[in-house]
Amino acid sequence: MSIRSDIEILSIQTMEQYAENNNMDIEDVMQLFYKHQIFEKIILQHEYLHQISFEEVMEFVEKALLDESKELLLYHGTAADFEQISLRKSHNRRDFGIGFYTTILEKQAKEWGYRLSLREKKKQYYVYQYIFRESDNLRVKRFNALDKEWLEFIKENRSKGGLQHSYDVVIGPVADDNTMETVQLYLTGILTANEAVERLKYNQVNNQVSFHTEKALRSLQFIRRERYE
Repeated sequence: MSIRSDIEILSIQTMEQYAENNNMDIEDVMQLFYKHQIFEKIILQHEYLHQISFEEVMEFVEKALLDESKELLLYHGTAADFEQISLRKSHNRRDFGIGFYTTILEKQAKEWGYRLSLREKKKQYYVYQYIFRESDNLRVKRFNALDKEWLEFIKENRSKGGLQHSYDVVIGPVADDNTMETVQLYLTGILTANEAVERLKYNQVNNQVSFHTEKALRSLQFIRRERYE
């Protein structure tokens, strides 16, 4: 079983169990999990959650639901040394459109920075750390699976360029080396959406959180920057 499938199964199991325990509809539980960033926390703590009992996993979820801070620790990997975030410097035709891209996974950010340093022939790369404070006045779109909706969203942004949506923040899987071949086959029409989704089941999931408006950037607090050589 792939890591991606394992995370999806665990997310579904916890939603179903929480719905049963609290006599709630699954859609209401999903919205509650969105509000408290439970899906992102499951990804972040996947290795730990995989080693404990399901009862302890539910205790983890219950505790996370009591946390009203709605904060995420994010990382941005780059070969650039900068003081201020500029949306104008974003590359075009990105998964979620022009924006400032981060991840909840520090290891992934380091890999992004290292690859960019090789591409740009620079000796150093950087990992910036931020706290994202989500608020109700932000339009946030979440994708919790490599599904048809995610594929179509990427297709719009990658094929047309620019920003093909009105969200302030988008959270979801990243079309990286593990998934790009399948995504490209879908974008060129070689694979149908159903065929692409079936192939993507066997890919390891990575995460990205992208910011697309100045209002969204104001929700980020810079913490520190690490330099690597």
